[in-house]
Amino acid sequence: AEDHSDELYIMATMYSAHPVIQPDLYYFKEKGKELGVQTKTVGPPANELGLYIEAIEQAIAQKPAGLAINALDQAVIELIDKAMDQGIPVVCWDADAPESKRITFIGTNWPQLGVRLAEAMAPLVDYKGKVGRIGNIYQPHITAAMDMFKEHMAKIAPDVEVLDVLDDSGKIEMAEASANALIQRHPDLAGIAGFDGSSGGGICPAVVNAGKKGVIKVAINDLIPTHIEFLKDGSAQYVSGQKRNIFGPLALQTLYNINHQGYAFTSSIEMDASLGIYQAPEIIDTGFIDVTAESVTEFEAAMEELLAK
Repeated sequence: AEDHSDELYIMATMYSAHPVIQPDLYYFKEKGKELGVQTKTVGPPANELGLYIEAIEQAIAQKPAGLAINALDQAVIELIDKAMDQGIPVVCWDADAPESKRITFIGTNWPQLGVRLAEAMAPLVDYKGKVGRIGNIYQPHITAAMDMFKEHMAKIAPDVEVLDVLDDSGKIEMAEASANALIQRHPDLAGIAGFDGSSGGGICPAVVNAGKKGVIKVAINDLIPTHIEFLKDGSAQYVSGQKRNIFGPLALQTLYNINHQGYAFTSSIEMDASLGIYQAPEIIDTGFIDVTAESVTEFEAAMEELLAK
């Protein structure tokens, strides 16, 4: 096997300290050990766009063999294109920027997440009543899921009234404030769906504090320790887990393949690249994991072990 130990691959994201992101970063590095390449993860621990842009700029300046960028804000499109123009292969993961020059998107089909949360919620509320939506309205992939939730619910449960979206800006405290306002505004509320990794952390305490645990049904996104606890204590009834353990490995393997796979579609790999053709699919849909109170213990130990690493 050829030695590529001098190659550096970088994964960039905001929210780098968030438990939702931890599997992505950890398994990206583990895949690097398997492939025998260098890996680095960069980006601020929270929602700090200026620091994120700076981190990506610095990553580009290092001339890595590949960049995996979480397109959590439209501001990164220019940076993706800048890297690609310099010959640095870029894939997006978790959040896509299809209008950029990125090669591949790896991660969740976000509109499909809306479908899954709607299909979980409809029977929980007996196909009728008022249901709220809470999520980060400033991130297009989250809003795509929230929009599809309403659209799909209209098809499968026309007697469910899907209420206007409330923002949490990806922050637990804002999710709780939004959930509190929703519960106060609608005493007959039947359910709440949470769409980002911080939504459930605010929704479930609000439901409990209102004395509505088990009365207001909760379906949320992301398989993390707090959401596992909410399933166990009955303040949530359904979690849609993204398959985040494979985000990092697939991102790195895709970048590695682009550099080394060698399957040309034209006269050469170089000609392919000049035409915008790469040895990679445009989208890798990673799918979902359905988690309920009945199955949650199967995931609990694995999650605790991962976050301890």
